[in-house]
Amino acid sequence: MTTTNTQQINWWVTAGTLRAAFTQDKRTDGTTYWCLTRQACQTVDDLTSWLMDLHDDELPNDWRYETIVSICDALMDVDDLKEYECTYDLAAGIADNLTDIYNHDLFRWYADQPGRVSYIEDAVSEGLIAPDSDTIARLTIGQNECIRSMSHRIINRLMERK
Repeated sequence: MTTTNTQQINWWVTAGTLRAAFTQDKRTDGTTYWCLTRQACQTVDDLTSWLMDLHDDELPNDWRYETIVSICDALMDVDDLKEYECTYDLAAGIADNLTDIYNHDLFRWYADQPGRVSYIEDAVSEGLIAPDSDTIARLTIGQNECIRSMSHRIINRLMERK
């Protein structure tokens, strides 16, 4: 006879509980990647669909998972999310800290998913990128906007459960 554990974890209590939904695993080639824990995969709440929404129409990929984990890590250092009247500043600060500073990494970020050019196009239309900006500046601001958006959605989700 098999018993089923019906007790579910509320992954939305804190950034730490959300972070606990992720683990690192190793591929056969020895590279590591982030993924949901077995327990998080079996959850009956909307964690998986919410996680896919954070991918902004991209298929699951290492950069997104790693960035989500990094955002959770950064939020674990915040004493109380309720202290922030404007979560935009918190999300922007996290994005500033997580945006790649090496050209190689920025080019790889774009090359992995060329559709990410939409973040650059959106930033141009919002006036965040000057018309005479070079390619590196455009990639940097585009990636920053992507991370800021992800951070803001994670923060909002954690705050709505409080």
